[in-house]
Amino acid sequence: MTLDIRVIRAGQMYRYYLRQTVVGDGRRPARTPLRAAQEQAGVPAGRWMCRGLAALGLAPGASAAG
Repeated sequence: MTLDIRVIRAGQMYRYYLRQTVVGDGRRPARTPLRAAQEQAGVPAGRWMCRGLAALGLAPGASAAG
């Protein structure tokens, strides 16, 4: 098991999320679509949850993949 500790400053959380967490704490290869990188890393599709989903035309628990 490997542990990686990083300092995340205000306004940088989105970068960490998109570059690390979204692809299973790995690195997404350059020019690889996000969906393909998630499938390669074995990251399951997310689920939509929140009170404002109806306004967006989404249903609670629906897959974020499509």
